[in-house]
Amino acid sequence: MGDEWVMLSKQDFFNSQKGSVTIEFIGILPAVFIAMLVLWQFLLGVYAVIVTQSAANEAAKVYAITGDESEAEQAAENIVETAGETLTFGHVSITHTASDGYFTVHVDVSFNLTFLPEILTKNLLDEDEKYLAIPIQQELHSRMIY
Repeated sequence: MGDEWVMLSKQDFFNSQKGSVTIEFIGILPAVFIAMLVLWQFLLGVYAVIVTQSAANEAAKVYAITGDESEAEQAAENIVETAGETLTFGHVSITHTASDGYFTVHVDVSFNLTFLPEILTKNLLDEDEKYLAIPIQQELHSRMIY
């Protein structure tokens, strides 16, 4: 079998399709890997929005019951911390919209980009310049429980 390779002419060797699938696989592998990383980052972004909304819900619930802004902020921060390094807690602000007990909760967080290359995420560094970050804000309207 080894003698067949020696007997092939140059023309036959270059026209042979042996090994072409391996070369094509090696060529497409980086594109598949990058696509998977971008998809993973997108899924983390969806998760970040869901966790931020959950933090706003928790802050509104705590504030509606206790009326204490610091407890509401702590509750929101506890929810955001469950996301690990994916999210960085910003702040919670609560404004009263009317004297009848209605209020609005604003929760600000930063979604930290971990996989995307720097060329795609220019000018997105957070305050600490530790992560590339996208700000996420959620707003929720509710009312006090008396």
